[in-house]
Amino acid sequence: MASQGELATIAEEVMDDDLTLLLVRSDSLPRLGIFNTNTNKKKFVHFSWAEGAERSLKIKVGKSVKEYSMDSITESIAALIAKAEDALSLKSLEWRGVQLLGDLLHMTKVARSEADLSLIADNKRETLWYAYSPKSGKVFIRPCFTPTEAERAILDRNLQDTGRWPGLSLEGGNIPMTMRNAPVAKEIINATPERWSEFLLPVSKGLLFGFSDWSLGGEHNFGEAFWKHLPSGDYRSEECLNAMASAGRQFVAKLVAYLRLWPVMARIQIQMVPDSGKEAESKELKKRERFEMVAAHLGDKKFKVTRYVDDTGAVAFGIIPETRLPGEDDKFLTMTGEDWEICLEVCSLGGDKDPQYTCNSVLGGIEVRDWYSRIRHCVGL
Repeated sequence: MASQGELATIAEEVMDDDLTLLLVRSDSLPRLGIFNTNTNKKKFVHFSWAEGAERSLKIKVGKSVKEYSMDSITESIAALIAKAEDALSLKSLEWRGVQLLGDLLHMTKVARSEADLSLIADNKRETLWYAYSPKSGKVFIRPCFTPTEAERAILDRNLQDTGRWPGLSLEGGNIPMTMRNAPVAKEIINATPERWSEFLLPVSKGLLFGFSDWSLGGEHNFGEAFWKHLPSGDYRSEECLNAMASAGRQFVAKLVAYLRLWPVMARIQIQMVPDSGKEAESKELKKRERFEMVAAHLGDKKFKVTRYVDDTGAVAFGIIPETRLPGEDDKFLTMTGEDWEICLEVCSLGGDKDPQYTCNSVLGGIEVRDWYSRIRHCVGL
């Protein structure tokens, strides 16, 4: 294991005579080392650098510049991570990460009064299970996700009419911190493992290797928290769950949005267009609302988002970067009116429908969908 200052080289992958990729680590997240063997210069970046599909790597070779596509870089990163995974004995940590993510994603949010059930704050909506305990002492928990057919059959067998919305009735008045180990949740997870469990292993590996976790300012707070807490024996304790929920609030909220709308996510279409406003006009879509959103994993970059509808109820979103880079296009998302109504309903958690919150949930889910499709190849899954 060769040392480079405070960094230790864990694995290396030779691209060609001019470029070698390194995986290095000190006492924090691993870094990707870009080693120009021609000039003997090294640059170290977070692995999230490799998520930009539109990016390429250019290095100086003599008096010319050599360019590598991101596809070729991704293949080498997957090989690099496979080598480092064995060298760092990460298998047990990755599966601990799967367990911890499951606990975090299934944490319950609680309504304390009837008023809370109608006027639900955004941070209370970031959950897959919404709990309410009326004066009767019983606890009712509302599932807050769009079920598949198999999941709906399970819920139909277990949901009761609570008088407010269909919910799971729990005796004893104790609201579980996380529903992951509840019998109904286990049955649902087993019914659709590709949604609830298989999805989490690439995510866990991605966090441990320093891919985006949507921490503000690009700090990778959640990934760092993984390395801090997973090796300890109490990584699933209440204290640890609260600490991890705080460190990963942005990340967990986006994953919740993706998993909540999972059946819809596969049906949303995305185009890159020079002008989303003109694209909407050409499709005879009418403007409904405009707001700003911040994509934290892109250096807190701001976007203007406009929602459009047509006479059939179909919905589109135009996403315009506030500061446009050379050659950067708008994103144009389209979905059916039926799918938009599904999203509105499930994002309401039984309270008032909120189009802007639902827009943010849809866009957050799409971010996760695109991010996941990129990083799972980088981590070799």
